[in-house]
Amino acid sequence: MSLLREIQNSAIDSNQDLAGLLRKCKVLAARLGSTDFKEWVENELSGYKTAEDFPDYRIFSVHSKGHFSGAFGSGLKNADIPMSCIPEEFRETFSTSYLSEPVASIEMLVANNDSGTLQEPWNPDFVALVGRNIYQNMNCMQAWKVIPINGLVAALDEIRNRILNFVLEIEAEDPSAGEAEPNSTPVAPEKVQQIFNTYISGDVQNVATGSHSFE
Repeated sequence: MSLLREIQNSAIDSNQDLAGLLRKCKVLAARLGSTDFKEWVENELSGYKTAEDFPDYRIFSVHSKGHFSGAFGSGLKNADIPMSCIPEEFRETFSTSYLSEPVASIEMLVANNDSGTLQEPWNPDFVALVGRNIYQNMNCMQAWKVIPINGLVAALDEIRNRILNFVLEIEAEDPSAGEAEPNSTPVAPEKVQQIFNTYISGDVQNVATGSHSFE
């Protein structure tokens, strides 16, 4: 079976792990001589580290919750945090989540989750800064972003779809492209770049973000 067909079959079969599929794509990238495709595969396998490289399917709009304490033992658990209580310059930071993890980590998060959501903790220094300005006479003790698990599932599915579309178009140009000899050009570089721009890179947004972890 050709490499292109192997990739297609793995992309279609949701039981095939995505990291294994991407490693096949890494081989294809080398045979096509596509630096951009290789970099995209590396980012998906190892995680995104450069802010401007985040693809749109790894950026989520989210809301936040927190635990609050008040006088005489009063308090609130898992209370919603209105963004109107947050200084305007920080609202985008705390209403948006950037999924930087490698695909293997994302698949593990999805497989091991039974609550339907994940948590991304707020920076404790920021909690201390704004904690008394959210609910009257209460202080925020802990806060986190709520990440819907279906957003991670959709991101994984989007990666499969983009790979499938890409290899189908490459196959239409040259069915034997996956078996190309070293230093050959089975598909013209400008055509590979066009297919990559259309089916892989999509809408890449330039964003600024720090590292984070999910719980």
